[in-house]
Amino acid sequence: MTWTPWVIPGLFAALFAAAAVVVLLRVAGDQSVNRRLAAVLALEAVWMGGSIFFTVDSQAAFMVVASIAVAAMASLPFQYLAFLGEALDSPLVRPFSSRAALVVLGLLSLVAASALLLFPTVFIGELYSPPWATWNFQFTEWGTRLNLFHATASLFGLAVSLHAYWSAQPGTAARDRARWFALAFGIRDVVAVSLYLFPAILRPVPFWGDFLYNEMNALTNVFYVALLSYGILRHQLFDIDLKLKFVIRQSTVGGFIAGTFVVVSETLESLVPAEGWAMSVLSAVVIVLLLQPVQRFAERFASRVMKGVEDTPEYLERQKRQVYRAMLEGTFRDGFATDRERAMLDRLRRELGIPDGVATSLEAEAST
Repeated sequence: MTWTPWVIPGLFAALFAAAAVVVLLRVAGDQSVNRRLAAVLALEAVWMGGSIFFTVDSQAAFMVVASIAVAAMASLPFQYLAFLGEALDSPLVRPFSSRAALVVLGLLSLVAASALLLFPTVFIGELYSPPWATWNFQFTEWGTRLNLFHATASLFGLAVSLHAYWSAQPGTAARDRARWFALAFGIRDVVAVSLYLFPAILRPVPFWGDFLYNEMNALTNVFYVALLSYGILRHQLFDIDLKLKFVIRQSTVGGFIAGTFVVVSETLESLVPAEGWAMSVLSAVVIVLLLQPVQRFAERFASRVMKGVEDTPEYLERQKRQVYRAMLEGTFRDGFATDRERAMLDRLRRELGIPDGVATSLEAEAST
């Protein structure tokens, strides 16, 4: 294998998607919407992680890795439909939420992946060696059609999200979830439309064609995965916003420390005749002097980004009720609750510590 830094965005996107899969299944793996999204993100991880083929020296090994990655991409449109049918309340995807439809979509997903693995050269065409990687490939005509199908599925996801947003009642979990889905698919489609619908124009452009198709696609998937997962988890984890605020605050301070250490070290090295441990001590002193103002800035920045998110009993109680209300909305979307759904509601109510009277009131609101 020959290392190239161009593999980093794809691997990062793959690891990010894989981490989201673990979180989704650990939070509530018994909920079908989490399992559907986990299946989508697992395929995204394989598709993005396929960028490792940029480092493979052997043509045979390259074809194996590329075939697996493109097979995951071929399966994705069918899994999108299964996930959307479960996650969004829209007549556009209601036909995909039935048990029979889910079975058909699963079979089509397996057929698409199998076709890529058994007949990769039908979709993967000419191999070539770009200056920044060992190998890359062009899509055949059928591969281009596969790209078109992938882009169309993403556009459909955006259309369904927008329709579900405008159809849902203001203030409901369904409307909030649809908004985050629309943002996720919207960001993805800005890239998907240009890359997948016009590959014949963009791919032949020297260097930038490869850069846009591979690196921009990978980086876009990071935002897409984050927004899609957040749209699901914000109504399952009552303290997710507090955790996100903490991450924003700490990453701001951490980024400052790392950046300042490099800048200060280089600056002091040119101004002060010191080196080795002495230079490190001087850099540390400067960072300590600046740390408190930076912490205050990070707190203000996090509070502005996550406005209204406070670690108070009142905020936590409000968030717990919103999580329970979101579960109720999903349960009574078809007008009734099964015994299994009722058991899940009871367990969630106990875990959140919601009183019986409050739970009864919230159920009456969600079921009307």
